[in-house]
Amino acid sequence: MTFRGASLFCSVILWAGFAYGQDFRAKLSGRVLDSGGAPVSNAKVRVTNIATGESRDVTTDSHGDYVAPLLNPGQYSVRAEAQGFKTTVREGFEVTVGQTTTLDLQLELGSMKTSVVVTADAPLVEDANGDRGALVDEQSVKEYPLNSRNPFMLAMLTPGVNFDGELTYQRPFDNGAIANWSVNGSSQKVEFLIDGAPNNSQAGGNNIAFVPPVDAVQQFRIQTSAYDAQYGRGAGSVNVALKSGGNNLHGSAYEFARRSDWDANSFQNKARCVSFDNGRCVGAPKDGHFLDQYGVQFDGPLYLPGIYNGRNKTFFLVNYERYREGSPQPLVLSVPEPEMRQGDFHKLTDASGRLITIYDPSTGHQVGSNWVRDPFPGNVIPAGRISPTANLLIKYFPMPNTFTPGVNYATSNYFISGGDASARDRFLQPGE
Repeated sequence: MTFRGASLFCSVILWAGFAYGQDFRAKLSGRVLDSGGAPVSNAKVRVTNIATGESRDVTTDSHGDYVAPLLNPGQYSVRAEAQGFKTTVREGFEVTVGQTTTLDLQLELGSMKTSVVVTADAPLVEDANGDRGALVDEQSVKEYPLNSRNPFMLAMLTPGVNFDGELTYQRPFDNGAIANWSVNGSSQKVEFLIDGAPNNSQAGGNNIAFVPPVDAVQQFRIQTSAYDAQYGRGAGSVNVALKSGGNNLHGSAYEFARRSDWDANSFQNKARCVSFDNGRCVGAPKDGHFLDQYGVQFDGPLYLPGIYNGRNKTFFLVNYERYREGSPQPLVLSVPEPEMRQGDFHKLTDASGRLITIYDPSTGHQVGSNWVRDPFPGNVIPAGRISPTANLLIKYFPMPNTFTPGVNYATSNYFISGGDASARDRFLQPGE
């Protein structure tokens, strides 16, 4: 094996180890006891994901203990049965990302054909480890308002977690800016995970590689302290669990839009004087900004008619999202003044205030050893001497719409607020 091949092999094994160690799945453990508090050994325990029907069967040991590892986040039910006891069913509880929790079950004497169903009235307490942080559940991901629909921004709901990036850059593709977090005072050392796999980009100091759409995220956990060594490569971790589909078909289509006509004008535009109405300053028009963020999401069991039925077995989820935005880029440019369009340059001076003379090219003659031309009288080009083509082209130059104090004549006299054409076309016309 070559050195390059050996390096690649070792890298694959190393990252595979990371992917295995940093798990997003939960673990449920507990004890099965009789009504007197004695352990029940060899009891059969079935843990079932309600959405997918996926089940995990385990058996209690001699101490009545059971462990059900590698559970995907979601709603579950647990069924416990043993010879000589009624079957006990605990349903309606949730396990979350990376959770390690305990659920004890009690069996009553009786026939296995008789069931005792207990509905959970409170979430399970995570009492099996010392992790500190917070869970952003599926309801929060769905309901909380999000600028640019970036689910990672919900991490700010966690005590001790602050976003250090610029508030302007929270879009899903602002990978570097949205990675600037501080956890308990330690900045830019947060580890990002998707389904337990590393999601930190190799580009830059601490970029996020991929930001999933909101509709594809089930929940995520922010760990800030006292977490296991598997998450020990940063000051904290954000572990996102994606949806995986279920036995029922679900779908959605969405569009989040912004338009200039729906927005109020900015303070900066109102303060910039572009014309006067009865002595009152009229500000610049609204910026021509638009935004469309739209997509579709569809999930369910994999089903091929006559070939394969994936209920309780195989599931899919497809999410497509597109982001389209036109951001205003304000500019101050220089355009010809109205009198210049008529050939009048009597106000045209240099930085020292000296007139910039316009010479008549048809008057060139020899004076001594020099070839000289005569200036146009008054520095005005006669209308008949202006090219017809130039007269047509000058109409496409916008008229001045602002005045910038402290600059030369015909300089910095045209303000573009940016954005769509309707905003750019609302400028002063001759005579206004």
